Amino acid sequence: MIRRVYLDFLKDRWRSGKIPWLLSRGMQYALIQASSLAGRPFCGPVLGTVVTNYRCNYRCVMCDLPGRDAELRGQGRKELDTAAMLRIVEEFSRIGASGIGFTGGEPLLRKDIFELLARTKRMGMFSHLNTNGSLLDDGNVRSILAASVDSVNVSLDGGRAGTHDAIRGCAGAFDRAVAGIERMVQERKRQASSIRIKTVAVLQEANIDEVEDLISLARDLGVDCIEFIPRQPFRRADGGAQSVTAAFLAKAERAKERLLQWQEERLRLENSPAHLRLFGRSFRGEPSPLRCYAGYNSLAVDCFGDVYPCVPWINWRRSVGKLPEGGLREFWYSPEYRRKRADIGSCRNCYLNCQAELNLLFAPLGRA
Repeated sequence: MIRRVYLDFLKDRWRSGKIPWLLSRGMQYALIQASSLAGRPFCGPVLGTVVTNYRCNYRCVMCDLPGRDAELRGQGRKELDTAAMLRIVEEFSRIGASGIGFTGGEPLLRKDIFELLARTKRMGMFSHLNTNGSLLDDGNVRSILAASVDSVNVSLDGGRAGTHDAIRGCAGAFDRAVAGIERMVQERKRQASSIRIKTVAVLQEANIDEVEDLISLARDLGVDCIEFIPRQPFRRADGGAQSVTAAFLAKAERAKERLLQWQEERLRLENSPAHLRLFGRSFRGEPSPLRCYAGYNSLAVDCFGDVYPCVPWINWRRSVGKLPEGGLREFWYSPEYRRKRADIGSCRNCYLNCQAELNLLFAPLGRA
């Protein structure tokens, strides 16, 4: 079974009678498969990612993005302005992306985020927002719904306040996230909106004992589903083993088996079974068995105009170039990027949901 979000969006398009759109995505799937075999793109990526800013109001233990923001600003670099970011959104549409995920940092710190989200929808693409939930006040919640956003991920890393606050590096983070989620669920109901609300937890030593608590909390909050992400190192891309204890690995294995069991009981769990089965390899620091299709099915641009094949390479600072004057299309079909796709395709260093689930979608057997 594939990742639930893909099925939900396909079902939504089917119910809406968007048959031409479904046919075009089927053709894109086939063309991406052919592209990976030929070593050159015959179509654009399925998924676009925009890093709106590296600024953040938290200091999470698993993230170094706020420090990167300070470093880049210290080098005299400036975030792209609204006009430049809107051009990136439009260029994703022109090269055939089906949707854009907006991430950070904390995207709601960027004042034009709602304009970017709304433009994405007007260009006929799905729009997705990642947030830590701290800024989901009444005004921002209404603005998100007014922009017709398709889905929102809210980070909730602990089933208890102490755990979440420690991971997020900020007292009160849990209460703010919970209140923001409740506000969004209530406003969705009031407006009869179809926005998809999901909680996301990065599994690590600090919260591995709270998987059941996280699931219970998600149910109590009334969100559509919950997703778990195996913690990945930010500054390493060598695939080496992470420092974890045997006790943690045993707990992670038990949690994985329980999640697989719950999924069979039709729990609203976002992860596909195939992805859950890879969690042990991830925590042990073993190379992924998946062939990476990031050079053909995804593309990411950050707020400084640096281009990446995927979110993990953003985390590892492995830029594949800068946005040229000709825009994303020029970059996507350039000979320079074509030469880099072999290196991207040989990467086996991540299990992050965004790219791992896409790789599973394009390689259902899960092998290189």
